[in-house]
Amino acid sequence: MHGETILDQAIEFATTRLTKYYEQLQKQLDGAGCTDHDDDQQRELLIARRVAHVLKRPLRKGVERHEQLFFISVYEKTEGHDVTLLKLAKLSWNSLQHSYQQELRSITQWWIDLDFATKLSFARDRLIEVYFWAVGAMWEPKFSMARYILTKLTMLVSINDDIYDVHGTIDELQLFTATVQRWDTGMKDLPEYLKLFYGAIIDVLDEVDAITTREGRPYCLEYGKQAEKNQMRAYLTEARWFAKGEVPTIEEYRRVGVYSCTYPLLAFSALAGMGDKAPKEAFDWLLADPKILIAVGDHCRLMDDIVSHEFEQKRGHVSSSVECYMKQHQVSRVEAVNALNQMVENDWKVINEECLLVNRPDFISKEVISMFVGLARVMEVLYKDFDSYTFSNTTTMNMMTALLVTPMEVAP
Repeated sequence: MHGETILDQAIEFATTRLTKYYEQLQKQLDGAGCTDHDDDQQRELLIARRVAHVLKRPLRKGVERHEQLFFISVYEKTEGHDVTLLKLAKLSWNSLQHSYQQELRSITQWWIDLDFATKLSFARDRLIEVYFWAVGAMWEPKFSMARYILTKLTMLVSINDDIYDVHGTIDELQLFTATVQRWDTGMKDLPEYLKLFYGAIIDVLDEVDAITTREGRPYCLEYGKQAEKNQMRAYLTEARWFAKGEVPTIEEYRRVGVYSCTYPLLAFSALAGMGDKAPKEAFDWLLADPKILIAVGDHCRLMDDIVSHEFEQKRGHVSSSVECYMKQHQVSRVEAVNALNQMVENDWKVINEECLLVNRPDFISKEVISMFVGLARVMEVLYKDFDSYTFSNTTTMNMMTALLVTPMEVAP
């Protein structure tokens, strides 16, 4: 957390030593060659794999389901492992993976019926990636409904992002934003593609309303509408900056970025699917912009910008946090990125502090806090090195296949 200088030094010390150790180990293995029958070298390979894994992404910043997969694979190759324990772990993995497949089948049918891949062809078709995002945030079996709602609304958010960033004119975007602020379901003045999209938002929120009302939580719909309105205002602010050629200060950009990153709306989606873990007071707390929401949203916005700003600028996009920082402080891109990475680390310290808060209201459950941490972890996995959501036919494809498609082999 902030102020823990000894732990800051410990991180630096451990990282330096582990990096040096890994490099030495790799040299030894490269020089000696390795065969399947050399037990010592196999042990060293396993150690090298674990060191490389933790250097790339500490356990705290890894998606839990992905970390489970990694450690099962490591445990299987560890000498003296418990065969029964390993079998149970694999059976548990396969069982939950099957549940994910059933959830995804239902959501996929909804997506196919919308036919947005054809009707809104300018938008990214990323349903599987979005579901992976939901699993990353909330992997436990009990949160099936949360993943269902989160995936649907996140998919619409992804399209919304492309509408404001790529497709819509400033006049269309201003009209659309005003229509949403009034929650005008008539939408007679909107272009056809926006009528189609807005209708999908209304339909999904109506479905959420039906689900939560049956649970005795009829208040969720109004919070969903407010979350959508906040999202659109943030998008429009950035669209106006781009249309006018304005480069805001980094402080202005980060305030809007907490909402334009979409995480407040995604947090509402998760809460709506959490049943009695998210009472009305939790939604009031969320709309009051708690510190953990601001930290997670800022973390998301900055990580996205750091790896995707060059691509975004080429296709025409509002100045990212990188350009904002460079202009305001008159520094190079490298210096700006270094400063933003430090902001990301500061956001993590706030998240850690919020996780350990002892005087939090009783209506904010540990599951709610874990959901926010999960959202931050997804960003670390998808945006650490590059934008592997937009360009998902890379390492993301491998992760999705392992987590959602291929079962583990279980010995008889």
